[in-house]
Amino acid sequence: MHRISLCLIILTVVVFAAITTKVNAEKNLMEDLKSLEVGMAAPNFTLKDGDGVERSLRDYLGKKNVVLAFYLKDFTGG
Repeated sequence: MHRISLCLIILTVVVFAAITTKVNAEKNLMEDLKSLEVGMAAPNFTLKDGDGVERSLRDYLGKKNVVLAFYLKDFTGG
């Protein structure tokens, strides 16, 4: 019984640490994005494509031009 409790505590700590790390990384990215201006180099970021494959900006550095467009109301019906 103690072994199960210990495992649950360890799992909880690991999950909490992972979530905290991800949240902090997202906050840092948002701060970087707020300071972007026309002509500046974009910070590295990773997004999933239409097939669910993660793509990073650094994967294309020096290889291809990248155009990123956001459609805020796409698929919203409005």
